[in-house]
Amino acid sequence: MGYEEAAAEVQNLYLDKKWREAAAAMPQQFIDDTSLLGSGTRLVERMQRYADAGVTTLTIAPWGETLAARVEALEAAVEAATKVKDL
Repeated sequence: MGYEEAAAEVQNLYLDKKWREAAAAMPQQFIDDTSLLGSGTRLVERMQRYADAGVTTLTIAPWGETLAARVEALEAAVEAATKVKDL
């Protein structure tokens, strides 16, 4: 994926127990490339890309500071998934 150098830096910082620095060193593009984040429309677009690539199963791990926020994120993912063809 092209993140070898960043991965090594993050790992070294993490192993040195510099957790905040490790998190800050994580490339934003890597997070975007590997996570379903954003509006409902963007979730549908990203899920469709996965489906078009042959992915048939997604694991959703909603994040939120409260239970209500996590439930809302899960509901958004479910709604997006219903709009994806062949998922």
